[in-house]
Amino acid sequence: MSDLHVELLAVEDCAHLEHAQRDLETVLRKGIIEVPIQVIYVTSQDDAEFLAFQGSPTIRINGEDVDPQPGLPIALGCRLYRAPEGGLVGSPPIELIRAAVEAHRRGRLQEFQREEAAKVAEFARAADASEAPEGESPPPHKSEV
Repeated sequence: MSDLHVELLAVEDCAHLEHAQRDLETVLRKGIIEVPIQVIYVTSQDDAEFLAFQGSPTIRINGEDVDPQPGLPIALGCRLYRAPEGGLVGSPPIELIRAAVEAHRRGRLQEFQREEAAKVAEFARAADASEAPEGESPPPHKSEV
């Protein structure tokens, strides 16, 4: 899964950074995914705006926030997350991290399956073409009817 890009954005003195990093490592390790976690320290309001940083800590999988909150303002400070039980917590719940990684895996699997299906269809068309008598076009393949 080499195309997985994992970012952990935080302000330098974030009290929840270690917890977020530990949960992220747990999810990746359980999925047997060896990928580096890019820790990005956001140190200025300009950086926060450039990175569309909504608070610390933020985890992104392939550039997508594990807990997208479009109405949340850019902030150089702490961020709160809604826990599955309904309360507020200071780092993304592990369920959100797991769901984001699994969504990436499903997307990659579907892409792989589409690519393989296209190869099989191309092979079938080539096989049909090679079996057609000279000068005749092959009959349409079942997938083209």
